[in-house]
Amino acid sequence: GTDNHLLLVDLRSKNLDGARVEAVCNRTHITANKNSCPGDKSAMYPSGLRLGAPALTSRNFKEKDFEKVVELLDVAVNIAAEAKSKSGKTMKEYNAFLISDSQIQSKMESLRAEVESFASSFPMPGFDDH
Repeated sequence: GTDNHLLLVDLRSKNLDGARVEAVCNRTHITANKNSCPGDKSAMYPSGLRLGAPALTSRNFKEKDFEKVVELLDVAVNIAAEAKSKSGKTMKEYNAFLISDSQIQSKMESLRAEVESFASSFPMPGFDDH
């Protein structure tokens, strides 16, 4: 078919790039990928973030569950924005800041716990005990 079951989030209005949000998502157990948007100048620092719906629908996520996913992603975006405002300009400096700043670490740990709690309430295909 011609349908794509993915969501592309344009982060330009938040003055963020997908690489920085992806870095926070990776540390908080949110699976997302940086992705270019129309008009981007760099594939290394694209302005988008891609999320795939099939991984969620295969775990029986419904509309209200996707709303919760958006809430969790919004927290990740806000953490990324805060970290960007306090860290150096390069990704190396940004990543170092993510692992060294205690306030950012605390926020990511809290988000990771919320993500794990939420996700654990859904079945995991292929695993009868999940």
